[in-house]
Amino acid sequence: MKANKKNATNTAKATYLLSGLIECGECGGTFTGKTNTSGKGYRTRYYVCNNKYRTHTCDARNINADDIEKSVIAGLKDYLLNNDFDTIADNVMEAYEKSKGGKVAERKERDKLQKEMANLIKAITNGLDIPEIQDEILSTRTRIAELDEVLAWTNETVITREMIIAQLKKDAELLDDEGIPRLIKAYITKIYAHGDRLNITGGVNTIPCGGRI
Repeated sequence: MKANKKNATNTAKATYLLSGLIECGECGGTFTGKTNTSGKGYRTRYYVCNNKYRTHTCDARNINADDIEKSVIAGLKDYLLNNDFDTIADNVMEAYEKSKGGKVAERKERDKLQKEMANLIKAITNGLDIPEIQDEILSTRTRIAELDEVLAWTNETVITREMIIAQLKKDAELLDDEGIPRLIKAYITKIYAHGDRLNITGGVNTIPCGGRI
């Protein structure tokens, strides 16, 4: 019976809470879940860059799935349990009101940042790989992701301060094993990985009306 239980545990399909959310800082590829099994039957879960194993064009380090998932969950719990929802709602409403205009400035900024990103990646491709460039890439990607969220809002999207606070309170009550997967998908927009550095963008949530906060 013990042997059967161990075999069942080792053959069970591993779950990866951050699938599709981690982007490689080396090549721009997506990290997916991979399980390594030792000779004794012990499994270790990793997130690996697709280009590293499929095309062999990237040498990004694998990320231990347990470590990064624990870190993301801890950050998510801290966000929903230790922040002032009134302040969050005020910030969201300010961004929402700005998004209702023509968004000309946001589009121009995003276009400018995308060109800068292309130049930075080209510099690395040509051999100029220094920490300062990597930090700038992470920062630029974070801002582009923020602008994408703003540009995704439409004039028909209706958001109120009360709706935001109510949704935050509701989600704060769902921080259990069953609720965590949904909350991760709702609040975490992207995780940029470069070496031992991770840059997590989030603080957003899909609310019933279809808007994003």
